[in-house]
Amino acid sequence: MALLHAGNDSVKLSMSVQEMSMKGDEPPPEYIVKDSKFGAIESSPELGQIPSIDVSLFSPSSLDSKQAKIELDKLRTALSSSGCIQAIGHGISSSFLDKVREAATQFFELPVEEKEKYSRSVHGGSEGYGNDVIVSEKQVLDWSYRLTLRVFPEDQRRLNLWPKNPTDFGEVVHEYATKVKYMIGVLFKAMAKSLNLEENSFSDHLFGEGALMQARFNFYPRCSRSDQVLGVKPHTDRSGVTVLLQDKEVEGLQLLVDGKWVRVPIVPHAIVVNLGDQMQIMSNGIFKSPMHRVVTNPDRMRLSVALFNEPDPETEISPVEKLIVETRPRLYKTVKNYGRINYECYQRGEVALETRNMALLDDDNASVKLSTSVREMSIKGVEPPPEYIVKEGIFGAIESSPEVGQIPIIDISLFSTSSQDSPKAQIELEKLRTALSSSGCFQAIGHGISSSFLDKLREVATNFFALPEEEKQKNPVEEKKKHFKVAHRTEGYAHEVKVSEKQVLDWVYRLTLLAFPEDQRCLDLWPENPINFGKMLHEYTTKVKFMMEILFKAMAKSLNLEENSFADKLFGKQAQMTAKFNFYPQCSRPDQVLGVKPHTDGSGVTVLLQDKEVEGLQVFVDDKWVRVPIIPDAIVVNLGDQMQIMSNGIFKSPMHRVVTNPDRMRLSLALFNKPDPETEISPVEKLIDETRPRVYKTVKNYGRISYECYQRGEIALETVKI
Repeated sequence: MALLHAGNDSVKLSMSVQEMSMKGDEPPPEYIVKDSKFGAIESSPELGQIPSIDVSLFSPSSLDSKQAKIELDKLRTALSSSGCIQAIGHGISSSFLDKVREAATQFFELPVEEKEKYSRSVHGGSEGYGNDVIVSEKQVLDWSYRLTLRVFPEDQRRLNLWPKNPTDFGEVVHEYATKVKYMIGVLFKAMAKSLNLEENSFSDHLFGEGALMQARFNFYPRCSRSDQVLGVKPHTDRSGVTVLLQDKEVEGLQLLVDGKWVRVPIVPHAIVVNLGDQMQIMSNGIFKSPMHRVVTNPDRMRLSVALFNEPDPETEISPVEKLIVETRPRLYKTVKNYGRINYECYQRGEVALETRNMALLDDDNASVKLSTSVREMSIKGVEPPPEYIVKEGIFGAIESSPEVGQIPIIDISLFSTSSQDSPKAQIELEKLRTALSSSGCFQAIGHGISSSFLDKLREVATNFFALPEEEKQKNPVEEKKKHFKVAHRTEGYAHEVKVSEKQVLDWVYRLTLLAFPEDQRCLDLWPENPINFGKMLHEYTTKVKFMMEILFKAMAKSLNLEENSFADKLFGKQAQMTAKFNFYPQCSRPDQVLGVKPHTDGSGVTVLLQDKEVEGLQVFVDDKWVRVPIIPDAIVVNLGDQMQIMSNGIFKSPMHRVVTNPDRMRLSLALFNKPDPETEISPVEKLIDETRPRVYKTVKNYGRISYECYQRGEIALETVKI
């Protein structure tokens, strides 16, 4: 995300692809594909027998004809074997398909600086122009450029990312997507009929009002080592159905059929339709989501346009009940936002449908197994496995007992309206500014939350973690107790999600819940046991929200800014507050294992209620770790990266970690306050001058940047510097 002349790392990589393509240079190691369980890259595998299906026969006027019944059988056979067809009779003229290809070609032919106006690095999120997002050191990169745009629902289009050159780009994409949407509607009904189901059995879930259609324009430059480099790595699609307009002349798409790769031929006027994982789930495994890849070409560039059709992330996807019988029992769990599971598995080189996240296996998923092993190891005092062992890094080893940090105590009550102009308040404002400009952390007192209430809150959290493991891990759908952290959510109960082989795991259980905005709460994930859990959490977060409103104004005032300079961004109606309950079991090797790895927070401000007796939080100050002491009735406030950005680097987002304890468990509750992901965060203009030029670029959805950097062991703020 740094403001480099060539854009972010992913764009720089795509630039190198372009340069290497022109010069015929050897691709660097990060693009080289090693042999895997899906086989090596063959120079020319055989042509696949991908059936051509006449979609026009599935229209209401033709669907009961003898020819339509033959075509329905062909459709079922194709989707039950290769999971892929060549759609003809789709009603889209050949000349219009050429126009779609031409619009895409004209965009990719633009100068790099013009295309980078639409770069993901500029606008944030998963949409826009760029190359692979790097989330792992072992990740093999794709030899391609992409322009990704959400097309439906129309009110979710980010039109600032839709190219204005060529001038008819948006018009062409809208018309093409609308025509494809109609074709998909016809196909969904035909797919259901081919399995003797009600015609809306698939479309009710995959084609509703909130259903998503994403367009991805793919450009594959020439590659000097097409025997070693792929345009797209082997994967299955996360979608319900994917519709692909191939290059008119250059092949590239290959399917894995019966254990071998086959080429998907170019059929004039045909559009390739392949199923995605969510259709395989809904058909209970009858229809297949094919493993596929894109190969590179040493002599010619290639272009394609893919439309991914999938349900709204909040729609539950599960096998259609009529397809669950004795001879074919239920194969898959019910799931929401399957796209996240698929993405994480893709980056790890796994097949999402075969993981414990999705398949109905005897065990729970991998994250639960890890948390169970933490509990068992804690009880038995056994040695933690290698994936929990912290190696010494740039932030040093785990010291047995570093010194206590000089963390200032700030009286929030002095910043109230009635006290803020008093001499005592002015002194406290100076203390606040000094604290936030040095350690970025202070102990808040005078916050108006009684000691007895804080104790009651700790007790509620303790009672939840004391529940039997099977109670905390109840199945989120079938049991209607959604405490279990399903891999497709960031909320719920679980251990850390493992996204990389090199990732060091945290020695902790977590329960994560969105508290604000209230209308976005997933109340089905809020524990019903203890019975007062929800009431206590609501009351506490409401009190903290009031405290934060006072603090944001005080922070602004300490820098001689308008009082709402921070609050307008970080405290708006759609601002988010996420509660994270943390339980750290005792650990036999506190010298080697951390409760939470060194990191800065992706929030604006984090509010932490510490354990009443057991220390654990440490802050990195002046190149050394210091302990954050427990102050009776105080609440720890530390800044997050987004406040450091907004203050143009005056305030600090502290590096911190949590250590483990060999004798005692520890509990804490953190509240992360951050803006709505669509809010642009940038340095406050009045804090930019000749003596302190602008340090950070404007950014959206910083939380995603922070999360990806955290998993790679990087400092997110360093990536957003100018």
